[in-house]
Amino acid sequence: MATLQKYTKMVIHCAITIYLVLILGVMPFYNQEGYSHIGTDKAYFFNKYTVNMGKIIILPVVLYLILLAVQLRGSLWKKLRSHLSVTDLFAAGYALALVLSYYCSAYKDVDLFSFNALWGFTGWYMGFWPEMFLILIYFFVSKLWKPRMWMLYMAFAVSWAVFLLGYLNRFGVNPLNMTFTGSAFISTIGNINWYCGYLVSVFFAGTVFLWQGNAKKPLKNILLALYVIMGFGTLVTNGSDSGLVTLSAVLLVMFCLSVDDNHRMLMFWLEVSLLGIVCVVTWVIRLLAPDSMNYDSRVTDLLSTGWLPIVMTCVSYIILVWVYRSVRKGTYSEKIAKTFATAVALIVTSLIVLLPIMITLNTAWPGILGPLSKYSIFTFSAEWGSNRGATWSIGWKCFAEQNILHKLTGIGPDCMGAYLYNGASQELSALTKEIFGGSQLTNAHCEWLTILVNIGILGLISFGGMILTGIWRFLRGAGHNIVTCACGFCLFAYTVNNIFSFQQSMSVATIFAIFGIGGAFYGKTVEKNGKEIEGTENEQPG
Repeated sequence: MATLQKYTKMVIHCAITIYLVLILGVMPFYNQEGYSHIGTDKAYFFNKYTVNMGKIIILPVVLYLILLAVQLRGSLWKKLRSHLSVTDLFAAGYALALVLSYYCSAYKDVDLFSFNALWGFTGWYMGFWPEMFLILIYFFVSKLWKPRMWMLYMAFAVSWAVFLLGYLNRFGVNPLNMTFTGSAFISTIGNINWYCGYLVSVFFAGTVFLWQGNAKKPLKNILLALYVIMGFGTLVTNGSDSGLVTLSAVLLVMFCLSVDDNHRMLMFWLEVSLLGIVCVVTWVIRLLAPDSMNYDSRVTDLLSTGWLPIVMTCVSYIILVWVYRSVRKGTYSEKIAKTFATAVALIVTSLIVLLPIMITLNTAWPGILGPLSKYSIFTFSAEWGSNRGATWSIGWKCFAEQNILHKLTGIGPDCMGAYLYNGASQELSALTKEIFGGSQLTNAHCEWLTILVNIGILGLISFGGMILTGIWRFLRGAGHNIVTCACGFCLFAYTVNNIFSFQQSMSVATIFAIFGIGGAFYGKTVEKNGKEIEGTENEQPG
């Protein structure tokens, strides 16, 4: 029996490994006709291979669980409890919320725009089954996959190629000659928002590997630095401002987690210096070829033109040299660093709290902020935040119009579009048509608000609990397990970005694969700074 159990688990591991290679290694490049329907292509790839892999793996998993139950007998429940974390319970809760949402939905059989709640809105396909696939990916990878470092290295190599293409595309260079090429599409991912969602879901794992890098492996650090440089380059130039907001949030957290480790602080400022250098190089390219950039934004212009990139590079380099010398001399003060980090965190937190208050006041009483009132960011309207004002308002109205049952369970997985065009009040329907015309609005361009509408309060609580506890568990061992820390930063970055963005097959498939990988490595022995360290009791599953 033990031998059968061993070989069954090996089959499961091999199947999951193949699936991860498909999601992290093949899916980013997959398309059928260039950009013409690349979003649908990615969704088709994700759904097809997930279903096929499920058919292959279901019998081995059932057999393995039966053999495990026989082996453990009376201690099965105790063993199960020891391997279930709070994150796992929230994930199971989200799966239950999906079932309830689908069962209570009025749109299970609607064929509006080739739509049904089972698979989702055409082009997005984030209905019941795709959402359920994400939960299964998390559990299968985190619980049944034997973790392998090369999987992350493969993801780095693939994403580096995607980032390189994205950076070249921004300057009019299209080596793949993708059909339907345009400034709104980039690399092998497609729409700018889709691209940014994928970018933040994988890139920051590389920044963490360099940040906590092994000083005795210079070649590895050089390769990671090249990866980080390319990621910064495409993050600055891709055209999505939410990616730059995410970068700021990640750098702030990374800085706060660096104060008690002089090596991490040194590597942090090295990465900030690399960011500055990337901005300067981009500025030089724009000077030499002023009409080459085919898509930019205010923030992109701010970071890659004028005096700011030079000042940013000089300041970060000066601090880098100062930290390096203080580390060499043994004069680095953790106390001073912690005091400074606390002050920065308090200032940023205050600004985050203050901003919505200022927006509310200035919107209700225009001009109350004086000179600041002239900036559009302080006036909430339909155009606020690249039309986020409109999508957020419509999303909230969708939720507000529901009865108590559908406030709890939502209107159905990926059903917001169906509701807007086949069930909303006349006022809401007219508002949607007035703002978006013939375009189809399928989500609120805010992941959590969209989940509130589609899966309801129960779905939002369970999804939020799953994500937030996952981030906390992965980041709290930042000094002990580099892989879970890297996955935690990816999860954090994805979450910040999706305050302004939405679920789509490319980014959610990537982030839940990484979420599962982080769970698989959680509490395992991981190499750090040339030493093999065991997970402490606090880092064990559960």
